[in-house]
Amino acid sequence: MNRITKKFIELKVKNKIAFMPFIVAGDPSFESSIEIVKKLTKSADCLEIGLPYSDPLADGPTIQAADQRAIDAGMNTDRAFEFVRNVRLFTDIPITLLVYANAVLQYGINEFYAQAKKSGVDGILVPDLPIEEADPFIKAAQSASIDPIFLVAQTTTDKRLEKILEHAKGYLYLVAVLGTTGERDTLDPKILSLIKQVKRKKGLPAVVGFGISKVEHIAALKEVGADGFIVGSALIKIIEKNLGRDEKMIQEINEFVKILVGE
Repeated sequence: MNRITKKFIELKVKNKIAFMPFIVAGDPSFESSIEIVKKLTKSADCLEIGLPYSDPLADGPTIQAADQRAIDAGMNTDRAFEFVRNVRLFTDIPITLLVYANAVLQYGINEFYAQAKKSGVDGILVPDLPIEEADPFIKAAQSASIDPIFLVAQTTTDKRLEKILEHAKGYLYLVAVLGTTGERDTLDPKILSLIKQVKRKKGLPAVVGFGISKVEHIAALKEVGADGFIVGSALIKIIEKNLGRDEKMIQEINEFVKILVGE
């Protein structure tokens, strides 16, 4: 049983919904990014780290800009693994790596998963990888004892969901809105139906991402049985607003997280 499964069992006993912040490794710099994670892990239950990519199709303008800042600051795949190793020096919480398929293919699928494991990664989500083409990635994940994480959207058919449930481990990443990542004022009611549908399958924990940024969103998700929520764009906007002002950036992130998780 790896860290992800242990964490969700522990949270279920406490009747708590998991807070999983998302950051891009190396945004706005390697050092600043580490300091941001240090602050986040004081409140976070799990962590999702994005490996910056030049053409992130699933992401909106906020995360696209973060990816570019990280790339401009020298982030690449090997540096991202080094980043995770640095994070592991101060926290033992579960870490999922979000990486686009081409970056994995360029590195070599088996080698990528092996290095990710050595760095301290527990799960890998490849957002542009259809389940029908995922076999080599799933096998590499199994060999490295890494949980393969998959997206489930409102448009996912029952047949496809069953196939995902056959292979996914750790948790399912439920997409709260159709389209790309980014803050939204209100939750699409369809996500609440999707959570109920997934929970009826009695399989993996349901974690919701894309557009989560308000306390009301989290309350609504918990009410219908979501096991966790991911916040990315709202955090990255705080980084973007405070470039070159690290102290203020960390302070604002801290204040935002306190409101979000009720500390």
